[in-house]
Amino acid sequence: MRKLTTFFLLLTLMSCGSYTMSTFYVKKTSNKPVSFDASVMKFSQNGPYDLNQSFTINPNDSVMTRKASMRNDVSPEKWFTRFNIFPTNNLEFNDPKNSQNWVKSIGKDGKPIYTFNIVK
Repeated sequence: MRKLTTFFLLLTLMSCGSYTMSTFYVKKTSNKPVSFDASVMKFSQNGPYDLNQSFTINPNDSVMTRKASMRNDVSPEKWFTRFNIFPTNNLEFNDPKNSQNWVKSIGKDGKPIYTFNIVK
């Protein structure tokens, strides 16, 4: 029994290594503010639920939209269940569901940072 418990403990610790704390930013390089909603799936004792949050990005600024432990084999656009960008006059937007629009970099702490440039 003791060997079985030790085996499961080691298996659990090894499986935790496939998750990395990741930070998600949305960046805007235009001179107009842009607003959007982003939803993520949260899990609680009552089960999973969608958590929606609204953001406004000031001109030439960025906003952190999420910081979470992310599985290493999942691309960043899949971490948002919904991403709704509100129309702004004379601005074209990139698609947040396209993985190529998320730029990966490494922070000072060695952890990944994903940046989505919202304006084309």
